Amino acid sequence: MNEQALIDRFIRYITCPSESTRERAFAELLERDLQALEMACERQEIGAKCGSDGFNLYAMLPGEGEPLLFCAHMDTMEPGVGITPTIIEGIIRSAGDTILGADDKAGIAAVLEAIAAVKASHKPHRPVEVLFTVCEEIGLLGAKYADYSQIRSQQAVVLDTGAMGCIINQQAAHKKLMITVKGKSAHAGISPELGINALKAATDAIAKMRCGHVSENTIMNVANLLAPGKTNAVSDIATFEMEIRSHSQNELDFLILQTKAQIKEACQVYGASYTVEEFAVSDPLYVNNDHPLIALLAQTMEQIGLTANIKRTFGGCDATWLNAHGLAAVNIGIGMQNGHSLDEHISIADLVTTTQLIEKLILSV
Repeated sequence: MNEQALIDRFIRYITCPSESTRERAFAELLERDLQALEMACERQEIGAKCGSDGFNLYAMLPGEGEPLLFCAHMDTMEPGVGITPTIIEGIIRSAGDTILGADDKAGIAAVLEAIAAVKASHKPHRPVEVLFTVCEEIGLLGAKYADYSQIRSQQAVVLDTGAMGCIINQQAAHKKLMITVKGKSAHAGISPELGINALKAATDAIAKMRCGHVSENTIMNVANLLAPGKTNAVSDIATFEMEIRSHSQNELDFLILQTKAQIKEACQVYGASYTVEEFAVSDPLYVNNDHPLIALLAQTMEQIGLTANIKRTFGGCDATWLNAHGLAAVNIGIGMQNGHSLDEHISIADLVTTTQLIEKLILSV
């Protein structure tokens, strides 16, 4: 592996902006790089479904034995335009006025540089598939709408979390509720008794809802309460959102029913009506601790001086949709730190180690 080539590739990737829904330029850049590696590359034109100008990329490198899929997302958080990288004492950061984009371009750079190194070595290697997705940061949409029909791999490695050695094999199910409370408008100064205050009904329901860690398995949150109007009018409509993430399906189902009951009860008190729209952001991810993929990852990590740390998370990543389509998929740490912030950074050492790990996985025929 050529360390300087890896750094140059990463810098080239992060300086090509690809904020969520605006990934086209970066997708086209990656398409050219995949073709330069002589990989069969195909666009998955799912941008319209995600509200994106970009597309997913699928590519395949033939080899011997069982194929392995590597997955990372092309989009970044904002502000991600005009990134000026700096390297000080082996740490790559932005100038401080943008994110860096290591989430998830460090993963993409490591995958492609590892493939380049394997090809240059002329050593026997397993077949490699890659899936680079759009709109991960806004709901895992690229992975949700991806075309899985051409994927041969039964196992997948997603490169989209921080701590080196981390192997995430359990991810909570994630559901959102969109609640609309409808009341009746009236003049608040002359005849408030003729109105039905939707905002009061909504806030009474919210006051009864649990938030934060409600158990070791479940997290809940409420956000985006809106009740536009004037102070001299009784609020006739209020909307808010609720999300629930849980490792327990029974707990998730119970809390959704409880939340709906709390909304119904509050609205009945005021005489308001309501609607609740329920959306599944992602299904649970679960890969057994003793799965061969985890054993392979742990063994390969040990070879390069890492200690595997198998854990679960409440966060989301593309692995959940890979898992839903029949692949044993886990998410591994690649060393990126303080993602989604202006202090996002990654060390060159971790970038190199991640690339070495991928290279060894590809060579594990």
